[in-house]
Amino acid sequence: MEIEEILTGILIICSVMLFILLCIYFLTIYRKNEKKRTFNKINNYIQQNERDWYNYLVLKKPLPKHLATKNELEAIDSIFVSYVTSMNKEEILERASTYAALNMKNYYTKQLTSRDQADRLHALQRTLILDLEFLVPLIERRLKDNRTGSMEEYLLMLKVAAKYNRNLFLAHMYKPRLTFNDNEYHVLLSNIEDSYCDYFKDHFEELPMQLKLAFLEYSCLNRNLGPSYLSLFEQLLTSECGGIRLRALRAISSYGEISHVKHYEEFIHSTHWEERLLLAEILRFVKEDDSYTYLKKLMLDPNSNVRKQAALSLMGLPDGQAILQQVSDNEEHIRSTQASVKESL
Repeated sequence: MEIEEILTGILIICSVMLFILLCIYFLTIYRKNEKKRTFNKINNYIQQNERDWYNYLVLKKPLPKHLATKNELEAIDSIFVSYVTSMNKEEILERASTYAALNMKNYYTKQLTSRDQADRLHALQRTLILDLEFLVPLIERRLKDNRTGSMEEYLLMLKVAAKYNRNLFLAHMYKPRLTFNDNEYHVLLSNIEDSYCDYFKDHFEELPMQLKLAFLEYSCLNRNLGPSYLSLFEQLLTSECGGIRLRALRAISSYGEISHVKHYEEFIHSTHWEERLLLAEILRFVKEDDSYTYLKKLMLDPNSNVRKQAALSLMGLPDGQAILQQVSDNEEHIRSTQASVKESL
């Protein structure tokens, strides 16, 4: 009797598991087919209405009125993004943004307030691409309530804040609700207006350390910096923080100019070979007499990377080839003398 009950129990369990597996299988098939049907509907709408949307967005002609279904709204969303990103015309962006504000407000608002992160990310991306200003208050509220979501979502919300709410953006840059690494700071700094960089330059001492370092790193890649940035970089050469000094040197090397070579003399004797290396790199565009003197000293540096960069910098300066040959001859003479001394011992 007990064996029969056990077998019956096993049979029931197996039947339930089989039923669950079948449900999962059919649900997967259904979702796949539903996704395919949705894609076909969107694609058919785009093909059938392509001319109307071209006339509206590009030729500024009236659009035939009709009530759009959810799938059609998704198609319109794709059309807008395609036109705005590929043609990059202010008039097209303005017409797409206006249409969205008048006819797609509920569509995008539901996405932004959805529990599905993919929907929220979609709405945030569209806010940036299509200038959906009607979503900005909702995004600001999420930031003020510290509802950051994932790092990707938080970064997108901060990009929106940078575009529409300067004070809110700066507040989060000073005190991020999530911990940023260098890459995340770079994502933000490379997607904001130049006026923010000017602000960070003018208020550098007030910035948190991680933002200071990230700002200097980003400055190495920015080719549109004015003379006031060089002044900041050279001021930072006396910083007690090695990370700041190193990044300041790198930013100066990228900037391609200096105010006076004497500001850099102390780095010849730096205990950090990276600083000596960057000095050798900076001197490649400095044609003052002291520059040649410093490079000749760096040619004798104990670190091979520093010696190599010093040689490269000399080769790019007027008369640098002759000086490089002179240093090489002296080195050969020193090596020969050292070898003779060793043989006599």
